[in-house]
Amino acid sequence: MKKLLFIFFTFIISCGQTPENVININALPSIFPDYKGVTIPVDIAPLNFNVDSADYVFVNLKGSISGEMSAKGEWADFDIDSWHKLTEQNAGGKIDVTVTAKKNSKWLSYKPFEIFVSRDSLSEYGLTYRRIAPGYETFSNIGIFQRDIHSFDEFAIVDHTALQGECMNCHVANRCDPSRFQLHIRGQHSATLVQTNGKRKLLQTKTDSTIANCMYAYWHPSGRYCAYSLNLVNQCFWEDTTRYIEVFDRASDALVLDMDNDEIILSPLLKTEDFESYPAFSADGKTIYYCTSKPYMNQGEITKMRYDLCAISFDEKTGKIGDYVDTIIHASKMGKSVTHPRPSYDGKYIMYSMADYSVFPIHHPEADLYIMDISTGESRALTEVNSSRAESFHNWSRNSRWFVFNSRRYNNTNNLLYIAHFGADGKAGKPFMLPQKNPKEYYHKLIHSFNVPDFTKDKVELDIREFASEIYNDERIQVKVR
Repeated sequence: MKKLLFIFFTFIISCGQTPENVININALPSIFPDYKGVTIPVDIAPLNFNVDSADYVFVNLKGSISGEMSAKGEWADFDIDSWHKLTEQNAGGKIDVTVTAKKNSKWLSYKPFEIFVSRDSLSEYGLTYRRIAPGYETFSNIGIFQRDIHSFDEFAIVDHTALQGECMNCHVANRCDPSRFQLHIRGQHSATLVQTNGKRKLLQTKTDSTIANCMYAYWHPSGRYCAYSLNLVNQCFWEDTTRYIEVFDRASDALVLDMDNDEIILSPLLKTEDFESYPAFSADGKTIYYCTSKPYMNQGEITKMRYDLCAISFDEKTGKIGDYVDTIIHASKMGKSVTHPRPSYDGKYIMYSMADYSVFPIHHPEADLYIMDISTGESRALTEVNSSRAESFHNWSRNSRWFVFNSRRYNNTNNLLYIAHFGADGKAGKPFMLPQKNPKEYYHKLIHSFNVPDFTKDKVELDIREFASEIYNDERIQVKVR
C-alpha cells in the first residue's frame, strides 16, 4: 500500500510540471552560461545551463542532420551518452535548442538558438590547470588539477593536502602529451619535477651562473629540451580603486635545459640587462620565441615595462642557441606589451596576449588575445573571443583547431576557462565556458581562479604520495652548466 501511494504522489508531482497554456516569447532565453551560437567539438561534456529566474525548464535539442533529445528539471541537465550521440550525428551541422521555462507560475516558450558542431576533432582527454584563490598568490588551498572534458570528472594531480605550504605552478606537458610532463614547486622544498614515461626526477635548477630556478617552461618537440625563463617575481598593490595588484619581475633571463643530460645551455643574448621571459619553441623546434623588455628597477616605473616579441634560432643536434635576435613584434613602439607567445602546433600562427604594460596580463582588464600569421607577419586582435576584461594564458590543442584561455569576463574576479574553435581560415568561433554539471551552483559558489590551462591527450599519472615524499626529503639532481 505504501508503494502504491508513493507512485501516485510522484505522478501528481510530475504532472504538475507539464507545460500548459504556454506563452510564446519572441526573444532568446537568458541562460547561464551563454552557450547561444557557440561552436563545439563532438563529444564535449554536455553544455548544461540554467535559465534565469526559472523554477522549472523543458529543453528540446534537435540536430540539423539527425537526432533529437530533451531534458527537464530545475536546469537543463542533459544525459551524457545521449548528448555525445547527438553531437556525433551532427558533426558539421548544428543543434537547435528550444527552451520552455516556468516563471512566476507561467510557462514561457522562447525562440530557439543554435549550437554549431565542428568537424574538427578535440580528441584530447582533458585539461590541466592550477586552481588558486583569486586576487593575489597564497600557498594555501592551491593545486594542479585535471579535468576530463568529455564528462564532469575532475582529479587532483597534486594539491595543498599533499604539499602543505608549497606553491605549485608552471606545469606543462610536451605538446599535449603528458608522457613528458614538468612541474615547478616553489617554497621551502623547491624543485623542478621532470617526469618522462612514468620515471620521475627532481632537479635543482639554480646555479652559480643563473639568477633563479627555472620557472616558465616550454618543451622542444623532440622532448629532449625545455626552454625556461628565470624570474625574480614581485607583487605590489595599487592605491587607486581601478587596479588592485601588479605582478612584475625584478629581473629575468631565459635558457634551455637539456633534459637528457641535466645541463643548462646559456646564451649571452638571453642573459642581458634586459628582461627576457616566456620562451617558447616553434613547431619545428628551430626557433625560440620570447618576450623582452628594457629593465625598470623602480616600482614607480612599472607602467613603462613593455615587452616586445623576439626570436632566436636553435639547433636541436648541437643544442646551440643562435647568435642573432630578430624582433618580431615591436609592441613597445605601439605603447603595448606582448607576453605568453604560443605557436600553433601546425606551424602557422602565434597566439599571444597584449596589454598596456608589464609581464603578467592576468590582472590587466585591457589584456586581449592576438594572433599572428607566421607566413606574413601580420597580427590582429582576436575580437571574436576578446571581452572588456582580461584574457590571458592560452594554449592550443594538438591539431591547432581549438584553444583554451583564461578570462575574467564572468565577474572580473575569478579567472575562468573558455574553449574556442579556430578555423582553417584563421578565425575563431564564439568561445564557450568549461561545462559543469550544474553551472549556476558551481560557478556562483566558486572560490578559486583557474590559470595556466593546457590540453592533454591522456590523463596525467602522478603518484601523489611518492611525489610528496620525494619533495620533502630534499634530494635533488643539481643541473650543470654546459
